[in-house]
Amino acid sequence: MSKKKSKAGSSPKPKSANPPKTPLLSQVVVEKNPVVPPAKPSQPAPVVVPSEATPLIAAPVSSETEAEPEVEAELSEEIYIPGWSEQLGELALAYKWWGFGAILGIAAGLWLWRLDFRSLWYDESFSLTLAGRDISNLLTGTANDYHPPLPYLVLKGWMQLFGDSVYSGRLLSVVFGLGFVAVVYGLAKELFGSRTALLAMLLAAVAPFQILYSQEVRHYSLQALLGTGLVWAFYRAWRRSRWAWGLYAVVATLALYNLYFSIFGLVTLGLFFIIATWWQWRVSGRRNWRQVGWWAAANIVIGLAYAPWALTVLLRRAGEVKKAYWIDTPNPLEFLRLTDVFLVNATNLTVGPELAVAGLLFGALITLFLLYSLRFRLKRGAKGQRRRSFEICLMLTYWLGTVGLVLVVSYLFAPLYLERSLIGYSAPLYILLARVIQTARYPWRWFGLIIPGIVILVGALAYYYFSPEYSTHYDNAAVTAYIRAGYQAGDVTLHSSKLSYLPLAYLKAPGPQFLAPEEPNNIHDDLSKTTLEALNMSYTPLPELLAQVQPGGRIWFVRTNPQPGQTETYLDRLQQQFAARFAIIERREFYGIVIFLYKLNPN
Repeated sequence: MSKKKSKAGSSPKPKSANPPKTPLLSQVVVEKNPVVPPAKPSQPAPVVVPSEATPLIAAPVSSETEAEPEVEAELSEEIYIPGWSEQLGELALAYKWWGFGAILGIAAGLWLWRLDFRSLWYDESFSLTLAGRDISNLLTGTANDYHPPLPYLVLKGWMQLFGDSVYSGRLLSVVFGLGFVAVVYGLAKELFGSRTALLAMLLAAVAPFQILYSQEVRHYSLQALLGTGLVWAFYRAWRRSRWAWGLYAVVATLALYNLYFSIFGLVTLGLFFIIATWWQWRVSGRRNWRQVGWWAAANIVIGLAYAPWALTVLLRRAGEVKKAYWIDTPNPLEFLRLTDVFLVNATNLTVGPELAVAGLLFGALITLFLLYSLRFRLKRGAKGQRRRSFEICLMLTYWLGTVGLVLVVSYLFAPLYLERSLIGYSAPLYILLARVIQTARYPWRWFGLIIPGIVILVGALAYYYFSPEYSTHYDNAAVTAYIRAGYQAGDVTLHSSKLSYLPLAYLKAPGPQFLAPEEPNNIHDDLSKTTLEALNMSYTPLPELLAQVQPGGRIWFVRTNPQPGQTETYLDRLQQQFAARFAIIERREFYGIVIFLYKLNPN
């Protein structure tokens, strides 16, 4: 007899009468590789496709308890409260276009402020004068100069639309500079995201180096725009965007016709492409010949577009540069000081030994800090994101690799290293520094550097706007006003060098302007005869000038600091030729220039 008895009047319920219990979503175990039961021979095997929206194992849910699994799953998850840095980052992302506009406005304000305060100097007057000539003289002049014709052609069109004043010419450089800041944002955003892009854009907008060359009538702000656009087009092309190879070819051709230093950037990117392709093939084992073909086709287009100028002008000018050039052999540590120049110093002029040493130490500190910080990001990525190894290596190569290549050529071929000519490779520094700051593990530690950073930046901007090295340079505008105030009919003006002759001629100083001959055997006399003719310049022998002075006439002698190849002894000999027939009646010093007023002796 069974010990278990059922209750009276009741019968045991069958097990099949119990409905299956509906499992909660939080209790569902999702396998990485679910085992699918084999299908019957007459049916095709089911295919399981993983999806983020659909779980791999579906649980039956009744209509009555439809909301319960979602509530249970939500409660079972760990609640994450973002920190202050994440909240600020999300706020910046929400208003990223407002931030973009604000930073662009800051750049425009800094670059337009005191735009006409700095005196016109030789390089600017060269650009304005040559751009004012007809196309034939313009091309002839640049074919025998150290720079290609594109910037002068662009400036010529601008002057025809907006006038030939100094302010108008500088305004064109401001436009190109603002375009550079916008392209820095676009490149950094595609490489590392919007947060890094906004910070990189801000660093580029307030850098005195960028302000200086966006307030000059030269080709450097355009080169910054084209150089940054070139590496951006390269990156997009590498990411399998075929049309970007066409853009790469166009930008590269424009950059070559703007500044010869663009060759170094193209060589660096070419070497990077070869090494990166080899590494990719080695890791993946697949050969992507189509990518190589597009890259080769782009370089063929660049070569064909640049061949006419390269074969007729570049090779000849390279031989002349090898014989003699005004740039000295660079110091091997110049690439460290270049970091200081790109960020705060901005000078391409000679500075005192104290500033030179301080700049070198500051540049070395920032460079080593960047390399040390990027070393960890190459290993672990940033805040759980995927490692941006390719992007970081591309920026480092385009920055340090190109500068290193210029230094090597300067030692093996001829001294070519010039800070302002490397402006096209400055964007990677701003982007990498912004990346390191934005992805710091402990952002609160950066507060200790904010105040010193602001102090250094404000000091650098004040030094740029108010120091004579920048605000005055050669004070040709004041010299012109001084001569105009004391000018008398019959006066002539003699210049010891082109550094004052061309600016005063463009500023329309009164009376005839003459240029003294260069010192004999001066290998740094870098203006060819055709370029002088294109600029309407000529050297006047001193006896010929003295013969033109009428009785009672006067000579304004404008003496600048010795230019490359000149000596103080030669300038003294020039003045001694006045002593026999002329007497000094007035002397006035300006920054970088001394004015002597001579009057013909009555005897």
